Amino acid sequence: MKTPPNEHLPVCEESAVEMFVNGTNVVTFMCTPQELKDLALGHLLTRGIVSSMDEVYTMAACDDLQKIYVTTGTDVKQERYGLSRVLSSSCGSGSHFQEEFLAQEPNRSALRLPLARLKEHAQTMFRGAELYRVSGGVHCAVLANEEGVLALREDVGRHNAVDKVIGKGLFLGTDFQHCALVTTGRIATDMVLKAVAAGIPIVTTRSIPTSMALEVAERLGITLVGRIASKSPLIYAHGYRIAGGAEQVS
Repeated sequence: MKTPPNEHLPVCEESAVEMFVNGTNVVTFMCTPQELKDLALGHLLTRGIVSSMDEVYTMAACDDLQKIYVTTGTDVKQERYGLSRVLSSSCGSGSHFQEEFLAQEPNRSALRLPLARLKEHAQTMFRGAELYRVSGGVHCAVLANEEGVLALREDVGRHNAVDKVIGKGLFLGTDFQHCALVTTGRIATDMVLKAVAAGIPIVTTRSIPTSMALEVAERLGITLVGRIASKSPLIYAHGYRIAGGAEQVS
């Protein structure tokens, strides 16, 4: 017997939002339809379509029509960016990376953060997760530096939440080399690639990384910290950026 719908049952809002760049349908996000400009800008940066705000000429997001329109100075090509794809909220960006990408210079940021500071950023993230408290089932991410949290965003997809805080950081003119990314989701390869593309040297999660994510992080100079909400967080890669008390995973 089919259970009748109940408007009082908690659900996570999810919508299909199309993004057009220079008239080309780049992607359809399956996302929480909030902070769409942040989502768009973060995705453009982490996919390598733009590298700065100077390359974005116009941007408009229509919540009612669930569409985002962007014009840039970039020649958007299907074969380069893998366009016209649908990004489900349950998986990553679908980005594929080639050997030449892995051959680039690793992140050499001089950022150093105490473990206690990262835990504070994570606690700020958990406290600020308003959508999670209402319905559960959504992810949260923050972009933070030595002083505190710069941006906090939630989304039904963990990769969307990350794109949103990176996009907000770009809007703010943030120096990503002095920032840490904190997220509630597991760190899969696509999450590390987003940090690499933005230049963020530290990625932290309440979960753990995948084996391939760890391999890419080690190769490209990204510090990974897992189980940040636990008493004994785990440092997986490039632990020299973290001061104090975490177990080094070899």
